[in-house]
Amino acid sequence: MKYTLRFLIPALLLLSNTAFSQQNSDNFCGTRGITKWFEWYCQNRDVLAQDRGNDSTWIYVPMTIQITGTDSGTEHYNLEQAIIAVNNMNQQYIPAKIRFYLMPGDPFRYLDKTSWHDHDWTGGADLIDNNRLPDRLNAFVVKNPAGNCGYSWMDAIVLGKNCSGASNTTWAHEAGHHFSLPHPFFGWEGTTWNYATPAPAEIGGRPVETTDGTNCYNSGDFFCDTRPDYLNYRWSCDQNHESTTVQHDPNGVEFRSDATLFMGYALDACANRFSPEQIMAMRDNIMFDHNEYIQITDPLQEISDGDPVQLVSPIDTAFVQYNNVTFSWNPVPNASLYTVEVALHENNLPRFIWETVYNTTTLTITKNIPNNKLLYWRVRPYSEWDLSKQLAPQQIGVFRTKNYAATNDLERVVLADLSPNPVISGVVAQLHLSADDNMDASLRITDAAGRMCSIETLRIQPGDNLIDIPTDKLASGLYFVTLQNEKGNIIKRLAVTE
Repeated sequence: MKYTLRFLIPALLLLSNTAFSQQNSDNFCGTRGITKWFEWYCQNRDVLAQDRGNDSTWIYVPMTIQITGTDSGTEHYNLEQAIIAVNNMNQQYIPAKIRFYLMPGDPFRYLDKTSWHDHDWTGGADLIDNNRLPDRLNAFVVKNPAGNCGYSWMDAIVLGKNCSGASNTTWAHEAGHHFSLPHPFFGWEGTTWNYATPAPAEIGGRPVETTDGTNCYNSGDFFCDTRPDYLNYRWSCDQNHESTTVQHDPNGVEFRSDATLFMGYALDACANRFSPEQIMAMRDNIMFDHNEYIQITDPLQEISDGDPVQLVSPIDTAFVQYNNVTFSWNPVPNASLYTVEVALHENNLPRFIWETVYNTTTLTITKNIPNNKLLYWRVRPYSEWDLSKQLAPQQIGVFRTKNYAATNDLERVVLADLSPNPVISGVVAQLHLSADDNMDASLRITDAAGRMCSIETLRIQPGDNLIDIPTDKLASGLYFVTLQNEKGNIIKRLAVTE
């Protein structure tokens, strides 16, 4: 890769973090502005092109994914979804010959702080400033990134988990900002305009790009191979992958925005590319502004597409305790991350467990697995370098669940949970029953002295049953809720408070 050092010093002198904005009207991206590095790039792009030549080598970018949660450690973005998001981004960046991988030894972190998980701009600055790591692209996945789907700021990208589903373009869009790219509609952010009328000659103190290419290198996104675009809100595309909204340039010429560009605001299903000039800018940005990312120049070892993960236990329809199952499998060469999935059917639906572990070949699950069921499980391998095995065929393990701790047959076929408990007198408590079969049972409530408070006969259906336990006639104290039939009985204590 041929880059001379005469450009490196001025680039380093002009480094700047991507500017941020107040959230724009549609809350898609909070990034606005251009960096000093991009200003320098626009002034020197011709010389850079001559020096670059026909470079076609791959660039490898390390990442650490930092997933926030609440103070109590809940609401985390699923790690497997993050792996899928990075792999999806790798597919989107193939034409740019940029590949993302997870930082070896430090691929992901969890940050449990509600003010980071659901933040305004002050909370976002605090999140990044306290957790940004050197020599990699920092990607923070949060519940609410200052009212946006995401933003690029302070040399990091922040992504909303609700905008990070399968086939999203949010990650590619924000990484594009991180590598200096503006919106195609730069200058129009936060502006309201009647698109049935000609655009003004200037917006935000800069000339407005026209359909004949005038101002294409000093307005819009500062590239001439992208068309004018004034749409600063999320928009759908037509069958030609153009905007349904017709705009008019300053000369009154009608046009539609290009929906294929990741850096625009077209819906995810419309966008599919970076332009060649955008690609050159991103590659130059990595080489000059983020050259610390260049830690490897050749691909690392990938995981073989050959034999699937060899499962060890449980297999062959073995019986296991439903609320304490340990899954184990043999290690896969070059793999360090494994996703374990447990489902009701062999097609992996519905799925009860979907959990990714790091540097281990075992996983113990103590909840969310149903009792008295024949279940299926599989394991999919990844590494920090190779995140591409989402659809690879895998061995399927089969096991049965059982409640070995049950004292009678009723406990083996019915799971019972009583909540809220304690309950305030007058508030309805609920008995949640999960059953395998149809059955009749009596439900009795007795006080601590054994006196009967109520009795009724229930018809329990397979699956989930929710039984109301009124407490308006119960004084404060301890009660026993008993479910009983010919199979046995289940007794739950209920505390009623004033």
